[in-house]
Amino acid sequence: MKPNTKKEKTFLFILLLILCSSLTSNGQEQIPIPVSKKETKAVVNSISKLVNKYYVSLEVGKQMSDLIISNNKSGVYKNITDPNKLAAQLTNDLRSINGDLHMNVSLHSPSGTVKENKVSKNIDTKGTWSNYGFQEIKVLDGNIGYLKISHFTNWNSFEEAKKVINSSFLFLQNTDALILDVRNNRGGFEEIVAYLISYLFDEGPIHLSDYYRRYENKRVGIYTSKDIPGKKLPNIPVYVLVNDQSASAAESLAYMLKHLKRATIIGETTMGAGNGAMTHKINERFSVSISSETTINAVTQTSFEQVGVIPNIKTSSEEAFNKSYFLALNYLKENNSKNIDPSNYETVIAFLPSNQGKEIVDINSFKEYIGTYKNANVEIVVTANDSNLFAEVIGKGGKLKLIAKGNHTFLVDNLKERIQFVMNEENEIIKLIGIDSPMELEKTK
Repeated sequence: MKPNTKKEKTFLFILLLILCSSLTSNGQEQIPIPVSKKETKAVVNSISKLVNKYYVSLEVGKQMSDLIISNNKSGVYKNITDPNKLAAQLTNDLRSINGDLHMNVSLHSPSGTVKENKVSKNIDTKGTWSNYGFQEIKVLDGNIGYLKISHFTNWNSFEEAKKVINSSFLFLQNTDALILDVRNNRGGFEEIVAYLISYLFDEGPIHLSDYYRRYENKRVGIYTSKDIPGKKLPNIPVYVLVNDQSASAAESLAYMLKHLKRATIIGETTMGAGNGAMTHKINERFSVSISSETTINAVTQTSFEQVGVIPNIKTSSEEAFNKSYFLALNYLKENNSKNIDPSNYETVIAFLPSNQGKEIVDINSFKEYIGTYKNANVEIVVTANDSNLFAEVIGKGGKLKLIAKGNHTFLVDNLKERIQFVMNEENEIIKLIGIDSPMELEKTK
């Protein structure tokens, strides 16, 4: 329909201008400001000087410096106009010398785009937005504490992070064992790690490690804190969960506790980012992180740089939690000072969703369980896909996953119920019974 009046035409014209302006503005917010050759040269030259001065090894720092200067002169960076791509390329080049994971070029400011919103989209991901990295705390069945730490924040949040650690250990003060989970934790400020470790020793201060700074020819020690608020937990067993994405300060936590023989490390070999790093602002949008401190463990007199922390017990990242939980329960069953009957721990162990060394039913044999089981009151249909077995109570709706425990026994999802399939002398499944409830169903088909 065409506008009939001059007023209508004017209104539609203004509306069109507003829409076009809005679309242009939104598009500008997403378009990076191109990197000029002049800026690229300035960034490369700045990084070159910084790695020469601050890198832990004078020789390796010179190799990094020479490489990026040479690359710039030979035109490796000349066609890179996207600031994010330039940062990624420089990071790869710096790391190519010796694989140092702390070497990193990044954009520290959103000014890398043509236009920004007046309301900042930036959030403090290492601070209040993530509770300074302490993101899950609970007490598991069996009175076992669990603390998930996603990162160790940064130096300027140290005092706030200490308050969170104090609160965490106040909550955990009556537990009989502790699981510290730093899987996928990429590190942070190591003094925070030292402060946390303080709660696991009665004495103090304990010498944990040193940092040697070549650029200052100075060695700085890292120690636990003697005076911390609340109750310490020096005697309970501690388990630290790691995986191949645990890095830097997260690795320090595991490495220190392992060699102080204060914790059992469970999971996968970690990333091997052992050097301490400093971040330097290059210009209004580029920053570079440089390994500037060599870590020297107080016990081993070396570090996990390029090697990683090797767990006491190797298992997959996915199985690390169940393994630690199982070990903690078993330890407490055999070494508890509270006169708790061992059967209480055995009951909790029975419901762990892992075989922990028991025979697991092969997926190919799931077909023998498929069928209908019923009595006068209940009918259950058991089905399977390529990887799981399911049970559905007719009339109740929804399928429940059955988790194999061995000996034809399964956990029923997360209900704390177990069932067992019964066989006759011909090894045919004839019955389904409840282990934790009085249920007995005949297989009908």
